[in-house]
Amino acid sequence: MKKLIFNFIFFTQTLFAADTLIDALLDGNLSHKINATYDEGVEDANPYSASRTQKLLFRYQSAPIGGLKVELATQSFATQTAFSESENTLYYTEALYAKESSDFGYKLSANYYTDTYKQTHSQSDISMVNALGMKAQMNYENFGSYVAYSKVFDGMHDANSNLDGKDTLLPTSSTLSSNNYAPNTQAYALDVNYALRKDVLFGSRYVIANDTQNTLSYTGIYSSFKLNELSKDFNLGIAYDKTSIDKQNNQFNINFTKKF
Repeated sequence: MKKLIFNFIFFTQTLFAADTLIDALLDGNLSHKINATYDEGVEDANPYSASRTQKLLFRYQSAPIGGLKVELATQSFATQTAFSESENTLYYTEALYAKESSDFGYKLSANYYTDTYKQTHSQSDISMVNALGMKAQMNYENFGSYVAYSKVFDGMHDANSNLDGKDTLLPTSSTLSSNNYAPNTQAYALDVNYALRKDVLFGSRYVIANDTQNTLSYTGIYSSFKLNELSKDFNLGIAYDKTSIDKQNNQFNINFTKKF
């Protein structure tokens, strides 16, 4: 009798979990964008300057399942001229788990992507690179921090593709200097930030990256100020990034953004 009750409970819970999963998948969001341009040049231009470009994006995000959310995306970009033809296709997947209360919250995420690239008329000249990223983030009241790890595997070109709607694909990107890494690179990042108030944020980030030949480090500071007093949704961002000990690679950036 106990075994029968146990099997019944297990069966009903399995059905409930499957039903929850199906609901989350059906409640997810699927979007796609298609952009195409054809430039014939001007009347006096070189007749071989004509080019065609096409960008295609498909993205799916599931609804949260007990704090877990899954994202899948593929993006392709093609350019054709009289002398060359290139195609770039990115396959991206990410799993994110988040829990938050009034004062404390944390997020755990892992992403993996494959990037294929072809730049000839031959189907055999296709290069590929794969990359893995992991990130653990926490916040307590106004204080926030995260640690991240990324690994770019063997390949023929850097992991530097962009996915529409995402600033970076590697969670170990530095404040300004490096958003991409060469093949066979491991990188680690530590970020701490503090929200002085809801519309003022200060932070610092340290990144170290090791490839087969070099070890580079990036030390950056950044801040963000939302200036609704000047204009609604007007934001001022200031950032500074120092690469290793070579001052020639230091970068300083001021950014203004406004939503309309």
